Amino acid sequence: MTFEAWLARLRNDGYLLCPASTAVPVELRAVRPDGWGLHLRCRGVRVQLGLYRPGRSAWQVPLWDRDVLPEDSLELWEHRPLPLTGVAVPEGTRIAFTGAHEAPDHLVVFDGARERGWRGYEAGLLRSGDAAEIFAALLAAAEPELVHWGPAASERPRHALAGAVAVAAELLPGGLVPSARTALREGRPAAATSSR
Repeated sequence: MTFEAWLARLRNDGYLLCPASTAVPVELRAVRPDGWGLHLRCRGVRVQLGLYRPGRSAWQVPLWDRDVLPEDSLELWEHRPLPLTGVAVPEGTRIAFTGAHEAPDHLVVFDGARERGWRGYEAGLLRSGDAAEIFAALLAAAEPELVHWGPAASERPRHALAGAVAVAAELLPGGLVPSARTALREGRPAAATSSR
């Protein structure tokens, strides 16, 4: 599976994706349909999925000063509200997560050294299909925590993901990565989790 195919699948599932996401090393910033922000990073021997409560995601838009030479300019950014539909964003814009601290509200980690015997930088060289599989497993491991942070069942929107909706950790026949609407299967990689 290519990186573009994976992103297309996530878009089809209702995710808002950051234009600055990269295939090598895999780094993905996105916002789920229920408002949770996601930051997947594949570095060293670890794959980390940081989750940010609804309301912490924003567009981080670069500010350009035409009177300053590029080599003299500072990197300046402005945070703007995150529209979820049909708005074109300026070049260089990315999804950022705001708040009093930069740390995610919940962090799930795949330890490649323990699970697969990685020794140095294998996570940074993951292919898109493998990263998508680990992403699905980490998201499934985090799902109970996301429900914990969510509103009471009576206040929950009908489209919000809940405990009954989980992500599969295995590839489907034909090499397709499951969507966010697929039931969890046994045999997913172990993941460590933490919450703030």
